[in-house]
Amino acid sequence: MYAKIKKDFDEGVGRLKWFASLLSERIRVEITVFKLLYKSEELKKRKDGLMRRMGEEVYEHRGKEKNIYANKEVVGAIKELEALEPEIKETLEKASEISKITA
Repeated sequence: MYAKIKKDFDEGVGRLKWFASLLSERIRVEITVFKLLYKSEELKKRKDGLMRRMGEEVYEHRGKEKNIYANKEVVGAIKELEALEPEIKETLEKASEISKITA
């Protein structure tokens, strides 16, 4: 009788441990996805700020006979945007890949 109770109790504890580890892993994955999505949103905000700054520079130089690409701020913003685009895309792809694997 005691052996059967102990066996059933051990099986129950084993199932509980399995469920706890499964839940823990799933929560860890979800947190990782949330972090990647948050990083992506922050990068998009930075991109929007650069676009806004570039647009303001172009607007300030309207009507002038000047090459806009000679402006250091515009060229710097374009270079930063070119660097941000792949980073944003990579971050979103990572988040998508992680959520697909665990689903």
